[in-house]
Amino acid sequence: MIRSIIIFCIFIFIASTGVLGQPKFQLVGPERFDIGTVPNFVPHKHSLTIKNTGTDTLILSDLSASCGCTATLLSTDHIPPADSGILTFTFDAKRFDGKVEKKISINTNDASRKHVEIFFTANVVRIIEIQPEYFFFRTSIDSPATQTLKVENLSTETISITSVIPTGKEISVELSPKEIKPGESGDLTAKFTPIIAGTTNGNIEIKTTHPGAPLLTVRYFCWSK
Repeated sequence: MIRSIIIFCIFIFIASTGVLGQPKFQLVGPERFDIGTVPNFVPHKHSLTIKNTGTDTLILSDLSASCGCTATLLSTDHIPPADSGILTFTFDAKRFDGKVEKKISINTNDASRKHVEIFFTANVVRIIEIQPEYFFFRTSIDSPATQTLKVENLSTETISITSVIPTGKEISVELSPKEIKPGESGDLTAKFTPIIAGTTNGNIEIKTTHPGAPLLTVRYFCWSK
């Protein structure tokens, strides 16, 4: 009986002091960093490595960003001891200009780091302005709808368009002119011919010769009755 009580007390002591195992959060690299110059219309993707240097499984939860301009994704929310996971974030700089700072927050089961905040800064350079930012069509079956967006060159060099390719067969797109000089603009015109009723969406990929904006993506949405 006494032996059982002693063993039980030892077990309680070990559990209360954390000897049984503790997760340990470690971000590879600084928790405040700069991602450099980011074009305003080209989303910037960045990956961070999170290591578990403890002796128990590290559990990550409540991942969030300070604004909707930053999308976050975890490769896993359970990281075994001596293992690692990848935190990927994509910063969409469309609405920004100049120096900005954003925050990513995450909770952990590491007793010493229950809440972690990661900060990144960026210098947003405005190269292209597209107004409106996307196409929205409201039409009916076999009734084509046409809309035009304005594409303005805000940079200091001529932008040549090498291709304009939509993801859907129901939409055709043309950009005129194919070369847009600094301070000038072109028209991105799309014709949508719905095939079925309901909602449809997709992307229009625009490839350019500008080193800061080699690939632009414009979204389109349609509601057909």
